[in-house]
Amino acid sequence: MKIVVTIFLLPYEIDDLDRIVNQLKMGSYLLSGNNEWVMDVTLCVANDMVDWKKSSIPKSYFVDRLHSMVARADWCEASFKCSDDIKGCVSQRRTSLERYPDADYFIWLDCDIIFSERTLTFFEQAAEKLLATNPMVIITPEIVRIWDHTWDCLVNEQYKSKPLGYQKDNDPFEDAGVKGNVSLEQVHNRISGQPRFKIAGGWFTCISGKLLSRLGIPVSFGHYGLEDTFVMLAAEKIIKMTDAKVEQYKLKNLLVCENYKYRGHEYLDKHLSMINRKEEFRKVASDAFNSELSRIR
Repeated sequence: MKIVVTIFLLPYEIDDLDRIVNQLKMGSYLLSGNNEWVMDVTLCVANDMVDWKKSSIPKSYFVDRLHSMVARADWCEASFKCSDDIKGCVSQRRTSLERYPDADYFIWLDCDIIFSERTLTFFEQAAEKLLATNPMVIITPEIVRIWDHTWDCLVNEQYKSKPLGYQKDNDPFEDAGVKGNVSLEQVHNRISGQPRFKIAGGWFTCISGKLLSRLGIPVSFGHYGLEDTFVMLAAEKIIKMTDAKVEQYKLKNLLVCENYKYRGHEYLDKHLSMINRKEEFRKVASDAFNSELSRIR
């Protein structure tokens, strides 16, 4: 079985990546050794994302930092690269899909996610089990209570009494991890008007290669935005149109947290002249979304 962990970062996230590489390294000692793992990491250094002439830290610093981490990825096949062309998590995930067409699973991981070192082994065990029964699956961890009640199907029982928006102030290092016996539980999002699936792109979201290849990540989406929504709605569509068997499972009692509280990058932000193109990129994806969804058969 081949599992690809795909990560995109901008220069100000370099320390977050360093933490993730360390955490994955620790987690690797708990793996079975029977499967092939890949870390596909891209650091964007494009001049139209960072004005390097106005930045007091040179591009070379971040390039050197990235390359220094490769030694700690010796437990897997490691692809750590700098790019002028990959400018967001969507183009990164599309490129990973193209580079590793033989992968059984892809894990989408953002740099601001806090997780236990035991996360990898639980995902490995779940992926092995599900691959034998259904090649088109999505596997997610659980989360704390977040933006609105539509996410409650992924919220761990201990956090369902927390107020909406709890993730903005919680301590992610305290809340992330194993909260009881970890088991696989099928996810059924029963909110009216929504697909049965519920995922967010970089929260250690694991998607089988067969499903992701079937749906694709449209080139027209560009670099950032709506790829997770596309996967949910496109998977729903192929179920209705073809009777395909697509399922989502969560690892009950295994939590990851998005790091709102401690992810400040001010110490780097003041030295980097970043060019924020998020809304521009999101509009590109939004404009293409309905057309791409209509092509799913």
